Amino acid sequence: MKKINAPYLKKKINQLNKKIHRAEEQGNENKIWWRKIKLEKLKSKLKEINS
Repeated sequence: MKKINAPYLKKKINQLNKKIHRAEEQGNENKIWWRKIKLEKLKSKLKEINS
C-alpha cells in the first residue's frame, strides 16, 4: 500500500489543481465539481498530517 505522507499529498493536490484548471477551460462543470470535493478531502488530510 502507498505510504501517504505530506509530499505525496502535495503532489496529488497539485495534479488535481491542474485537472480542475483544464476542466474550467473546457467548461465541464461536472468534473470541476467532483474534483473540488476531492481537493477538499486531500487538503483536510494534509492538515491532519501536518498538525
